[in-house]
Amino acid sequence: MSVQAISEAEAALAHLERLTEVLRSGGWIVEVAAHADRWPSALVANPEMRGLNENVIAVLEQPGGTWSYFYGWGERICPCAEPEAAASALARVLSARRDG
Repeated sequence: MSVQAISEAEAALAHLERLTEVLRSGGWIVEVAAHADRWPSALVANPEMRGLNENVIAVLEQPGGTWSYFYGWGERICPCAEPEAAASALARVLSARRDG
């Protein structure tokens, strides 16, 4: 029997890819970066105003060992088990307000 070990970086990338699918299906622009020397991240941009963007990472939280999405500045978004909730939170943060 073979055993396949998945690194934390690979697991983080898999969580980001699930979030990316949800975001792209909603029309958001997402670029995932997974360089060998850096932690995987996703740059999410408002399609109408690309200057409104945010980096997202997936982190294994301790204790408990649950994965969560975090904004680039370190604030927790939600558990990775809820990519739709993360997408909604990002949409609120990246929405362009047009006060009339």
